[in-house]
Amino acid sequence: MNDEGLYFNIGLFGKVDVGKSIIAVKYITNHFIEYQDPCIEDEYRRLNELNDQKLYTSILDTAYPRDIYDPFQRWVEYSQVFVLIYSIIDKSSFQEILEIHEKILHFLNVQDYPKILIGNKSDLFTKREVKTKQGKELAKQLNCKYIETSAKTGENIHQLFYEASILAFEEMKKNPNKFKNQNKKKKGKCLLM
Repeated sequence: MNDEGLYFNIGLFGKVDVGKSIIAVKYITNHFIEYQDPCIEDEYRRLNELNDQKLYTSILDTAYPRDIYDPFQRWVEYSQVFVLIYSIIDKSSFQEILEIHEKILHFLNVQDYPKILIGNKSDLFTKREVKTKQGKELAKQLNCKYIETSAKTGENIHQLFYEASILAFEEMKKNPNKFKNQNKKKKGKCLLM
């Protein structure tokens, strides 16, 4: 295994209450928490391996604020892989994805970027407001993968971050300078293994 390792940042973007924090906590700790106090942002870290390579993953959990200072541009600049999350039981969160996508495009000043579309809370399928077909159609429109997840049951949580790691590797090959500053020893809050 390569001892140096690679660092990359995943940004979780979506409306408040779609489960971004719960997804991050489930992935990092493998525990489900029923409620997480919303905050403007939080960061989680985890060490993984992919293709015999150490990956130091930083996960930025964003709150997409509208009524206070807007750190959105900083979040976009921080992220190398973007996870766009909506709740399958909240149609307005689904409708907001395009607005978030357009804002990311604006700040990146690009035509496309590495992203995954997530329909969260799949365990609440009896309350579904957004059909799987709608999620797949939006993913096709956005040119990205679509995954339905449940932080409560753990469904596809690891798959989500595995796919994000693959996107990061692909992006690193295409644009190594984007990751240049990341692949230095990082200081941080904590690293859970």
